[in-house]
Amino acid sequence: MRHFALFIFIVTLLASSAAAQKKYVPQRSDYTFRTQVFTTADDEGGAVADSIITYVTNKQGTYTLVSYTQPLDPEYWRGFGDIVEYDINFDGIPDLMICLGPTNAFGGFTYDGYVWDKKRHTFVKIENFDEIMDPTFVKKNKTIIGTFRVDNEYDVSTYKLKNNKAVLIKKEHITWDEIE
Repeated sequence: MRHFALFIFIVTLLASSAAAQKKYVPQRSDYTFRTQVFTTADDEGGAVADSIITYVTNKQGTYTLVSYTQPLDPEYWRGFGDIVEYDINFDGIPDLMICLGPTNAFGGFTYDGYVWDKKRHTFVKIENFDEIMDPTFVKKNKTIIGTFRVDNEYDVSTYKLKNNKAVLIKKEHITWDEIE
């Protein structure tokens, strides 16, 4: 009888623990992140960045986000897999930007963007976010400005986030002579 009581106690404890886990709803502050950069060989046998796995962990476990990088040598070029937590959709909650690497020798970077979904309690990828070069966030009008430079030529692009997609709303081409 004593073993039966112990058995019932253990079963009850496990059942209540499982029920508590089912009721757990992850909050944004519960998450931690780390990345791992993967490489492939280029035509000359050197390594080039290929993809980034971001490990997203909360109390329920870990899931992964997959990003594809700029095909550059990660020993020479920096930034691959760097994580930036920033409010990219202007809702007051930190989102994620995962660096895909530089776009050219002038140091422009692109990122995958993931916003915190309050209803689903998870991160959702922003479609086309990786098209925004060196994103700058303008809270006043909730836009994202991307800049791309080659020599003395600049492309300045303005985006808005709509339905988890980065939508280009304006693009300008400027030369250095026009700035001076």
